Amino acid sequence: TYLPTYLPIYLPTYLPTYLPTYLPTYLLTYLPTYLPT
Repeated sequence: TYLPTYLPIYLPTYLPTYLPTYLPTYLLTYLPTYLPT
């Protein structure tokens, strides 16, 4: 399993840079698929 080892190192660098621009796009694209309307 690749994520649990890599994530704690990568996430703190990745999140502050990409989250503010990426998350709204991700949510709008994928959330309606998973949430019943």
